[in-house]
Amino acid sequence: MTRDPENVAVDQRRTLSTRRVVFLVIAAAAPMAAMVGNIPLGLIRGNGAGLPAAFGIGTVVLLCFSVGYAAMSRRVVNTGAFYTYIARALGKPVGVAAAYLAVIAYIGLACGLVGAFGYFTRLVLLGSGVDLPWYLYSALALVVVAALGYRSADLSAKVLGTLMVLEFAILIIFDGAAVARHGAQALPVISFSPATIFSGSIGIALMFAFTSFVGFESAALYGEETRNPERSIPRATYIAVASIGAFYIVTSWIIVGAAGGADAPALAGQLLGDLVFTLIKDNAGVVFYDLAAVLLCTSVLASLLALHNAAARYLFALGRERVLPARLGHYHARHQSPHIGSVVVTAVSIVVTAGFAISGADPYTVFASSLVGLGTLGIVLLQALAALAVIAFFRKRPDRDLWRCVVAPTIGFAGLTGAFVLSVVNYSALTGSDNVLINAVPGLLILAAAGGVVVALRLRRHKPAVYAAIAESRLRRRTRTAGTVEPVAYTRIYCLVGGGPAGMVMARALAAEGVPFDWYERHDDLGGIWDMDNPGSPVYESAHFISSRYTSGFYGFPMPPDYPDYPSWRQIRDYVRSFARRYGLYDKASLGVAVTRAVPIEGDRWSVTLSTGATKTYDGLIAAPGVTWHPNVPELEGANVFTGEIRHSVTFDDGLEFRGRRVLVVGAGNSGVDIASDAARHAGKAFLSVRRGYRYIPKHVFGLPTDALLGGVIPPPRGVSLSGDPNELIDTLVGDLTRLGLPAPDHDVLTSHPIMNTQVLHHLAHGDLIAKPDVERLTATGAVFTDGTEEDIEVILLATGYEYRIPFLDEALFEWRQGRPRLYLNVFSRQHDSLYVLGFIEFADAAYKRFDEMAQLIVMDIRARETGLHREQLAALKRADEPDLRGGVAYIDSARHAGYVDSHTYQTYLAELRDRFDWPDIDNDTFKPPHEPDTTETARPSPVPAEAERP
Repeated sequence: MTRDPENVAVDQRRTLSTRRVVFLVIAAAAPMAAMVGNIPLGLIRGNGAGLPAAFGIGTVVLLCFSVGYAAMSRRVVNTGAFYTYIARALGKPVGVAAAYLAVIAYIGLACGLVGAFGYFTRLVLLGSGVDLPWYLYSALALVVVAALGYRSADLSAKVLGTLMVLEFAILIIFDGAAVARHGAQALPVISFSPATIFSGSIGIALMFAFTSFVGFESAALYGEETRNPERSIPRATYIAVASIGAFYIVTSWIIVGAAGGADAPALAGQLLGDLVFTLIKDNAGVVFYDLAAVLLCTSVLASLLALHNAAARYLFALGRERVLPARLGHYHARHQSPHIGSVVVTAVSIVVTAGFAISGADPYTVFASSLVGLGTLGIVLLQALAALAVIAFFRKRPDRDLWRCVVAPTIGFAGLTGAFVLSVVNYSALTGSDNVLINAVPGLLILAAAGGVVVALRLRRHKPAVYAAIAESRLRRRTRTAGTVEPVAYTRIYCLVGGGPAGMVMARALAAEGVPFDWYERHDDLGGIWDMDNPGSPVYESAHFISSRYTSGFYGFPMPPDYPDYPSWRQIRDYVRSFARRYGLYDKASLGVAVTRAVPIEGDRWSVTLSTGATKTYDGLIAAPGVTWHPNVPELEGANVFTGEIRHSVTFDDGLEFRGRRVLVVGAGNSGVDIASDAARHAGKAFLSVRRGYRYIPKHVFGLPTDALLGGVIPPPRGVSLSGDPNELIDTLVGDLTRLGLPAPDHDVLTSHPIMNTQVLHHLAHGDLIAKPDVERLTATGAVFTDGTEEDIEVILLATGYEYRIPFLDEALFEWRQGRPRLYLNVFSRQHDSLYVLGFIEFADAAYKRFDEMAQLIVMDIRARETGLHREQLAALKRADEPDLRGGVAYIDSARHAGYVDSHTYQTYLAELRDRFDWPDIDNDTFKPPHEPDTTETARPSPVPAEAERP
């Protein structure tokens, strides 16, 4: 499961303007390091005086790439990595290959900048008479970056912004001074002559040009912090790339002119990294030379820290996704940083730096250039794959735009791929070496990519749940507005059955769409199971919500802030009824009227018989009957001789019923452990019979609601590190259950319905409750258990769950599997186009928002039936589509889990379906009148089990 992005915290964070995003992106470009560090090498190893044209080509290619990248970011939320886009469009194996490429690329760039920092710092300090080996300065940089990286500390935006402004100011002053001094010679025409552009190695020149742009794609990372990311992020990306590109073209052109035009490569070969400094001193003066020298060192160090942290975060993310060792996915308890990944990057940097230092290689022309070149090749290949992903993503989409989704990304892909191939072919020109091993370094990228594919395929075969979670991404929400969906004058009338929470959200959705419907509820009030006065309700006095109020509630109607973390059944009853009043649902319901029978008739319609004796005809039937009304009562051997009382938990109201009696509770579901805890407090002797090992999840961790804490709704206390492995976390918190007489858990946390209760463990630990295995048989006075023990029992309470039934429909209308009807997406009948069932689903998540999303599917299908638009496609899906809604999770093989789905996988699939048929997403504003202010306090579903809203 994933967090719901429509939340207060996000809304409060959305304060960045387009201008601010542009500023942050340009600041990350480190223009001083790009010009001082890359231009000399580009002149020497690239296409010489044609280098400004290479910057121009690179700018055009990246602008085209940006057009497609921005188009995709409008539809897919960027999680901060190219590989999520690549995995979505080209498949997870290619996505993992891209992730491995990224790791190699960022570590290569970080290592290369270690050498660059040592070289340039030595160069700067030589002017002051300090002559120390470059590797000592590199070692200093490693110490600083290791310390800051371990804490995941980045330089603040204000510091980066200040440095960026100063860097641009000095370079602009140099540009002006050079033009004033050299006149037209500062802008040599030769730089753009075809003969010059394609002289030397244009591939290496392009590589250095692309190196100077590394980080421009970070604009998409700020999408969730802008008010209108669909508009702001593309604009910011275009402005940033165009601005940086124009600056690089002009400045590199002036540097070539100031260095003598055609003679610039020779001067660069003589001065190397001192070329731009010398030109600044000659044209702008010593003061600006000194400032440029200092800013270069700070610029390189800031870039090194950013790349170090990026590499560490990549390792952290891949460790969390289990495509690299899981240990990398742990973060520091106090610093909340990916400290293990940081240590790995530091260790690799030390080894690489020591190797180059021992070999005597030049830190600039060999160490920095070869490693930065390797990293740039990796980034260019990633960008090429991302451009291809854009083309693939939009290939069959109705919103595909020819320029944005086809032509521009194709140009970007061709340009980036061409640059990659030319750079690899001419890599020896970059290194200046004929050593086969050195020039084979780009092969690391191919090996890394191949390794990623192999790892992904192995995970797909052996660990499908891990594979399903790799590179998860979601479509950006497209919320309903007045003009989003054209109003329809509906002629078909529908019958809605059931007045519980599922029926309520369905009624709200139908009313909002303008669909005519009649709504029947057999009880005299709304609320479903949460009304204890409703005959057959399974609710008991001690019942509370099992998901917290932070993760529960309806879209647009949060639970009151004065509710406790886990509201009581009375509070839930009052909440759902206030929801009904808020949306005028009482006016739409026929209370006290039951549907006794519904049969399909000709024309895909339904004949519905009511408890009043009336029979009505409808164009469609929506059943929301609930799933906890029909007790599952197993046959116990010896029940016919047992002289005590055998009851199902549906008859239980209060623990006082057990006072002074010997009670056996059979079943350790959520209701079972609740009732067993009541029995422990009130019974003369209390026993709990369990067939297998369960996992018991505490409702609070560190004093905070478990689902809200682990779902990211509430931040953890300072200094607390939460394990990425839910099994490890729960086992650590709960301990060895066998000490309490319970069987050891026989499943992972996420493969069975969660038991959100540790009160039962408290009572077991205090001896107020005694754990027993399965019942073998009953005797006249008690029970014999499978371990051979026997106990005298007066009351046996069967907490053995409920059967799925729709009593007013013939069971033959459905195909059944393990007591569950087979429904497409747990909603649509596969046999009858006009039959829908809402609420027949189970997952480890809060339910009400999921019911709302399921209700939207039904409305979408009703509209298709009315208008004919998409009807055939939806009908075909209902007949034949068999999606894996479990996300690769191997749930326990039991009737309870026959219809179980992984909540995140389910939400993702529904979002894809809405997107495919151009249906708006639902959010907290969907049902809000235009004049009403936004007062919603939303919550996000938890990625760790949080029981659906039922006891």
